[in-house]
Amino acid sequence: MGRFRRKTVLLLGALTIVASGCGGAGGTGSGTDRAVEGGTNAKEPVKEKREPIELVFKDATFGWSVDDFMKDYGAAIEQKFPHIQVSFIPYPKPAIAELFASKTKFDIVISSLLMFNDNMLENGLQYDLTPLIKKHKYNLDRLEPTALALAKQLANGGIYGLPVAGAASTIVYNKALFDKFGVSYPKDGMTWDEFYELSRKMSRIEGDVRYHGSLVYPNFMLYRNPFSLSLINANTEKADFSSSKWKEYMETMLGIYRLPNNHLDKRNQFGGQVGKELFEKDQVVAMYLNASGTGIRELTFKNMDYDFVQFPAFKDAPGLGPQPYPLYFYLSAASELKEEAFEVLTYLTSDEFQLENSKKGILTALNNKDIQMAFAQNYPEFKNKNIKAILPAKLAPSAYRSKYDGIARGELEQAFISAAMGEKDINTAMREAEDSANKKIDQVKAQKK
Repeated sequence: MGRFRRKTVLLLGALTIVASGCGGAGGTGSGTDRAVEGGTNAKEPVKEKREPIELVFKDATFGWSVDDFMKDYGAAIEQKFPHIQVSFIPYPKPAIAELFASKTKFDIVISSLLMFNDNMLENGLQYDLTPLIKKHKYNLDRLEPTALALAKQLANGGIYGLPVAGAASTIVYNKALFDKFGVSYPKDGMTWDEFYELSRKMSRIEGDVRYHGSLVYPNFMLYRNPFSLSLINANTEKADFSSSKWKEYMETMLGIYRLPNNHLDKRNQFGGQVGKELFEKDQVVAMYLNASGTGIRELTFKNMDYDFVQFPAFKDAPGLGPQPYPLYFYLSAASELKEEAFEVLTYLTSDEFQLENSKKGILTALNNKDIQMAFAQNYPEFKNKNIKAILPAKLAPSAYRSKYDGIARGELEQAFISAAMGEKDINTAMREAEDSANKKIDQVKAQKK
């Protein structure tokens, strides 16, 4: 860890990284064991000595600390591959453009889906892994199907990155509030109509305290909508919220905030830390649906008795959850260690690593129920919780993802909040959001001419 910390300081200070050498040929395993022939008198396998290398990860989105990255990923990589020294460049500074300017080398980029275009495509960092996948016979069928399909969509049939973690898709509920008001706990398999009715029952005023039946964050609920509705029309590359299905979905979500006593008073309460504090700190929200986060850090709440229940489904799509929002690690086109970087990505998506990370409270990106159910086994406080509810039985197919999604999602979220707070009717809010998004998209296109 000390070596890692010193190297990170060097990265931030000098912005210069020089790899100390190239490793041996990559493979689907670690490549460190070599059998020695000899029949019944064969010697014990010997360790193949590999030239030391430095592999550099750049966080382009999340703001992880050095310690968090090392605990979740870096330490395991160094243990598995003793010849690799892991270095980590945090978000936000130095930015990718600054790394290019200083000729700082980096091998793997960590980016959210919404920031994929800005981080990868705009910087020319995309690199198709398909030849490496074929060369090393990497089995793509082990990955969660919708995460794999989305990866291929982003790369126009190729693959730029591998998913290393899934995204939480669960309702968290405060058991004490349900006990207090004598209402039965929510159950797996709820429809949105049942969620709505339960929210109505739990929304009330007791003394001088207003209790909210539910708090549903609109940002990821719009982006991950279970109808697989696109924010951008694939043919025109313009924002398009005009379909009847978009309006139906918006009306369903808005209905939650139109319930008596379930409205919110401030725009910043519809998401982020402020919204979370209503649930965790103030404990005035019965059911909390964020629909994001990769694991235990986002699913742990202090000083409260809580549990999980499955994401609600629509009647015409029982058991169907939201769209995928996996965490991908992308191999940088600028890397001079592509074989070695791919070997590490292979390890990070292996059953071995994913099982251990699942136990540590990081949601798996694999299509493996045993690994999914191992989630948070290292934490006694999660022993009796409804772990199977954290990931839906089935994720919805991904909608078309565009480089302009961030613009469109931001405008539609603000339209939702305006309608939920009674500032505008939903038709006006959606029409104005579409117009505003397209003006911003046109400005972006004009700047690139």
